Amino acid sequence: MDWSERLPVVWRALAIGPLWIDVHRDLELASERWVGYDEEDDACYCRYRFRVEGGVRDGMTGESNDGGYSEDLAAWRMRDGRWLIHRIIMCQRPAITSYGFYAFSERMPR
Repeated sequence: MDWSERLPVVWRALAIGPLWIDVHRDLELASERWVGYDEEDDACYCRYRFRVEGGVRDGMTGESNDGGYSEDLAAWRMRDGRWLIHRIIMCQRPAITSYGFYAFSERMPR
């Protein structure tokens, strides 16, 4: 896995790349989490993905989602200390609904 594959080219020079990446997998819960660390052992990259099978209730509309829900997030610490986050969310209702977006945060996603 390339830590920078989803990082927009315009931001690559401003992101801090990891020297090593710690990987956690939970096969029972269909989830994975990667945390990358810089030369001072501070987190500078993270990624997680998980999938929840059917029966999820939409918090906004209250509708049941019987097809499942998945999320894939990647985040990079910028040289100014902010985190650039790319999140992809997929809900499977009668049709597949998927969307992704970038955002900045003062903190690493948890």
